[in-house]
Amino acid sequence: MLKRKNLFCLLIAIFLMVSASTAAMAASPSGTKYNNTVTASSVASISNSGLLTVTNQYKGIKGTTTKGEITTYIEKKTLGLFWTRVDIGQPNNQWYDVVNDYFYIGDHTFQLDSHGTYRITVVYVISGSGGDADTITQTMTKTY
Repeated sequence: MLKRKNLFCLLIAIFLMVSASTAAMAASPSGTKYNNTVTASSVASISNSGLLTVTNQYKGIKGTTTKGEITTYIEKKTLGLFWTRVDIGQPNNQWYDVVNDYFYIGDHTFQLDSHGTYRITVVYVISGSGGDADTITQTMTKTY
């Protein structure tokens, strides 16, 4: 009886360890590999006076990456439910940067005119000879 109980406890312990490791693997990042991009990231901040700064950067693969197209726009939460595009004085109320290089870092600033919750979306389309263009979207939410 004691051996059977020990075997049962051992089987349960193994089951729990396998279940825990499977859950941990499912929760970890997939390690996505891109065709033409090593990294793409954006950071947004709002000063005490309401100056929003968005810094975008990507690093491609030298000799492979040929072009980066970066679209950045700001939305403000209205009525607590809806996101409305902020008029930044640019076509389609978005910044559109085209970079013919494998590396880029740059920023945009905009003076917010009212307090609230803002969502900044940045879409990178990175092209090159490594295959189909990589489309990478970054979204950040900030409160002012």
